Amino acid sequence: MEGKVPQLLHLEAGVDVLHSERSYDIALCTKFASMEDMQAYQIHPVHLEVAEFIKSVRESSISVDYES
Repeated sequence: MEGKVPQLLHLEAGVDVLHSERSYDIALCTKFASMEDMQAYQIHPVHLEVAEFIKSVRESSISVDYES
């Protein structure tokens, strides 16, 4: 998505290293300049395509959106 979604300022993915009972396998962190940019990202065709793929291969997911 990097370079394809203009509102996306930063994208980082990481794989779990602890493998604890409460761990998920992969984390995806993104950064936006504003809530409006995050909302535009949510409906961007490239993001929607990636989200559809992830839905097809994941068992479950969790999301946290916050302002810093």
